[in-house]
Parts: sequence; C-alpha cells; structure tokens
Amino acid sequence: VLKVPRSKVFGVATYYTMYKTKPTGRHLIQVCTNLSCSLLGADHIVKYLENRLGIKVGETTPDNRLTLITVECLGSCGTAPMMQVDDTYYENLTEEGINRILEELK
Repeated sequence: VLKVPRSKVFGVATYYTMYKTKPTGRHLIQVCTNLSCSLLGADHIVKYLENRLGIKVGETTPDNRLTLITVECLGSCGTAPMMQVDDTYYENLTEEGINRILEELK
C-alpha cells in the first residue's frame, strides 16, 4: 500500500525505543543508562532488577508480567538514576524504592 521497503520499516522500528518488534510483558520497565544515570548508579539498578526479577535485560518474566529493557535517555537527568514503568517516571532510585514499585505492580 505505501510501497515502503520492509528494511526501512524495520530500521525505524528498531531505532526508536517506543516501538517493539516482539511482545512485551504487561508492564514495561525501562531503565535509563545515559551518562547522568550511569554516573549515579544505573548499572547497579539494572543488576538489582535483573536479580530481583530473575531475568536479564531484554527478557520478560515467565508469567509475562514484567519486561526489563534499558534505554539511552528518558530526559530526567536531574533526578538520576531513574526508570520508566509504563507511562510513569520513577526518579532518584534506590533498592528500597524499587522494591516498593515492584510491590505496587503485583
């Protein structure tokens, strides 16, 4: 219909983080790993989430409840480290804060 090559569509779909090429869980957890967040502990946040959820970045929990991904920037550098769950930003993250967030998602 649009006569756009599949390769162009795939390129756009994989470049932007808001487009998904495979199904995600009921809740999508996106951890910012840009410079500000990385300097303030984003790597620790990612590892903590992987251990707590029992999955790696890019995976979904066996119950299809949560998908964990990293993204380059969510535009909240002043409140790093941060993550977005669905449409909600969670900023100044700590392990305790993550535990509360995950409990709310049950």
